[in-house]
Amino acid sequence: MTAVFLLPTSALAGWRVTSITFVMLMGSSAQAAIIPPGGTQTITNADPIENWVLNPGSTLNAIGADTLDISANNATLNATGGSTGRISAQINSALNLTAVAVDNSTGAGAAVLISNSTADIAGSQLTSNDIGLQISRANSTQTGSRASLTGGTTVVALNGGAFVTGYSQLNLTNSSVQGTDAASYGVRLTNAEMNATGSTVIGGLNGLQIGRELALARASAVTLNQTRVEGKSGSAISVGFQGRPDVTAAINVLNGSQLIGGNGSVLEVNDGAHVDLTVDRSALTGNVVVAAGSSTKAQFQNGASLNGNLQNVAQVTFDGQSTMNGDVLAQVGSSATVLLDNGSTINGNVENVASLSLNKASSMTGNVNTETNGSVLLDNGSMLTGQINNSGNLNINNAAQWVMTGDSNVQRLALNDGVVRMGTNEQFQQLNVGDLSGKGTFVMGTDLGNGDTDFLNVTGNASGQHQLQITATGTTPVTAEAVKVGNIAAGDASFSLGGRETVDAGTFVYRLAKEGQGLYLNTDKETVSTSSNTALALAGSARSVLNAEAAMLSDQLGDRSLSVRPEASMRSMNDSSVKNLSNSVWVRTYGNQYNVDNAYGDGYTQNQTGITGGADTTVDLGGRSWVVGGFVGSSHTKMDLKYGSSATVDSLNAGVYGSTFDVESGVFVNVMAKINQFDNKAKVTMSDGTRAKGDYKALGASGSVAVGKHIRLKDDYFVEPQVQLSTGVTQSDSYRLDNGLEVKADTMRSFQGKVGVRGGRVITLDNGSLLEPSLSTAVNHEFVKTNEVKINDESFDDDRASSAIEYGAGLKWTPAQRNWQVSGQVGGSKGTTVSQDWSGSLRLSYFF
Repeated sequence: MTAVFLLPTSALAGWRVTSITFVMLMGSSAQAAIIPPGGTQTITNADPIENWVLNPGSTLNAIGADTLDISANNATLNATGGSTGRISAQINSALNLTAVAVDNSTGAGAAVLISNSTADIAGSQLTSNDIGLQISRANSTQTGSRASLTGGTTVVALNGGAFVTGYSQLNLTNSSVQGTDAASYGVRLTNAEMNATGSTVIGGLNGLQIGRELALARASAVTLNQTRVEGKSGSAISVGFQGRPDVTAAINVLNGSQLIGGNGSVLEVNDGAHVDLTVDRSALTGNVVVAAGSSTKAQFQNGASLNGNLQNVAQVTFDGQSTMNGDVLAQVGSSATVLLDNGSTINGNVENVASLSLNKASSMTGNVNTETNGSVLLDNGSMLTGQINNSGNLNINNAAQWVMTGDSNVQRLALNDGVVRMGTNEQFQQLNVGDLSGKGTFVMGTDLGNGDTDFLNVTGNASGQHQLQITATGTTPVTAEAVKVGNIAAGDASFSLGGRETVDAGTFVYRLAKEGQGLYLNTDKETVSTSSNTALALAGSARSVLNAEAAMLSDQLGDRSLSVRPEASMRSMNDSSVKNLSNSVWVRTYGNQYNVDNAYGDGYTQNQTGITGGADTTVDLGGRSWVVGGFVGSSHTKMDLKYGSSATVDSLNAGVYGSTFDVESGVFVNVMAKINQFDNKAKVTMSDGTRAKGDYKALGASGSVAVGKHIRLKDDYFVEPQVQLSTGVTQSDSYRLDNGLEVKADTMRSFQGKVGVRGGRVITLDNGSLLEPSLSTAVNHEFVKTNEVKINDESFDDDRASSAIEYGAGLKWTPAQRNWQVSGQVGGSKGTTVSQDWSGSLRLSYFF
């Protein structure tokens, strides 16, 4: 008996299966087996290979069996292992195939065809010279069919892998569907649904084709999860491929899914189709191309990316740090919108959109050409780098920035704490604005050296409060003429230079002024620039560094001048029990803060910390006992200037000292000489916030001599009047900051005289140790007035000549053993130009 399957022409054409008529004809070409209604039949590989017809309510269980074609009508086929020919099922039939090889390599039609039925296919192989799997419905129904392919099932067919019609559903899990002919598809949907996880869909032309049935308006839906869809010669997905209008589809590309188009397109939308595309956590390479009359809304989210163009897409959203490297090319007059949110990025141009919005630290690098009177919004720290043209409304809010890359025109610009960054000193630009409002900042490149500048041109009304941040420079302007940086046709807007109110330009500064409609930068030669102020502070720092080191050494000499023996200043100078300890080693740490009034700047504070160690011994020179010794030390000085500028001086020093004390008269003499190497570094914050730096090294030498008298009073009190002369010098040097400022510091000279007195008492404690508190005061005067500093060929006199009153207190403790000693001092000074806010030191000495 031979089984003949008659299929309507429409089914073979691939649109809709309306009925299947099974006509059983007697013949000798093949053997056919029929299962009567309600019957059940089980076959194995021991049974004959034949056709099977399953009547309503019947069941065929095939276990490792090989069969020819199988047709089922409201019946069930359970097959495990083995092979079959074509399988056809209709009217609520159920196919359950596991590890079955279905072969339709010799005939037309689908290898597996279901109509208003279900198919669960696991670990099987479907092969066909036509269509691999057809999932369809009868004309009058709205239920469709469902097929689920799992467990590594493969479908390989010549014309198309799987064809799914209205209301039907294809589910793929870890399976693959492929069409092999050059014009084939992997999967074709018409008003149907496909869900794929961990699977592959490949077509010779398109991986996935989505169309529609003429009588249906139902949208197709596609969800791809970790799935690859590939079109070998065409796009990965094609929506609207057969000339039928108004195809609608929702496509979700999720979790590392891939779309690969042989023609460079991941998605093509034609025939007036409408597509909602969502890409989530997936990276796509290729273009999205929408034909005229069609429309697409695209959303990229959760780190999704597209390396390609979006052509004629009506609405685009990038969210959750998603990225696009390509252009958004909208249809003219389409009112297309583009939104970037939550740190998303576009690297490419945006053309013909009605609106572009960047929000929450999103960024775009490329040019924007809106439709006429289109709008652009930059908000919440977002940044757009490129040109904006045709925009009717540009709003920049909440620290968002527009970085211009060329001349631009904006009809209405509204700023709400927004920033417009214009050109640089290498590329000057002009911004033409119709109306300006709000509160914002314009960062302008201006070469004040030759007068070239960016230019803000407001042709209409300007309102609000705005700042111009002008590029600072360390080079000297070629001309002293005013530089015009803007023109404001009308309005009550105010413009300033921000908190600084000046622009650094070489040695001096510029100030902003409005004259008529113009905004001008005028030279102010009464105020030095931040760079000049820092250079002057650094040039004068050596004097106070030397003073602080000398004061520390004077304290040390004062301690030893009375101590040919450590007890010489004590009550028991002639006590025979006192040991003759003529040698010592010592270490002293110290710190201080100076406050300097700078005649050309805003002054600064100078903090110094250091440590010095030395050793000495007692020798006879010219019949007199002298304490002679040497020392080495280092110090670090930091100067804090206004506006965040700073300078540091690292000093290495070494020297010798000597001290003698006449016990009978109480006269003492202290002498000291030392050399220094200074490592000077300047770090400048210019008026525009940019940093500049420079450094140089210099040698210095200094010395002092002090003569005083130790007067002992009753009850172990004492006073010590003394006079001191000191001198210092540092070598001249030239250096250049990396902003172009050139500095030549002349030789620094210092000559100071001091007259003072120290008084205190030696207290013997019960345990035999000695405690010596003391107070001191002095008047110090600097005699050298002129120390020239030349900055960009402008000469400045760093005059520090002034008098100061010094004050201090000390405390010294010597234990009963008399072989070591601890002392500390605190103090300060008040002068007309230089004051010492505080100073302190701590010394530890050991005698032997």
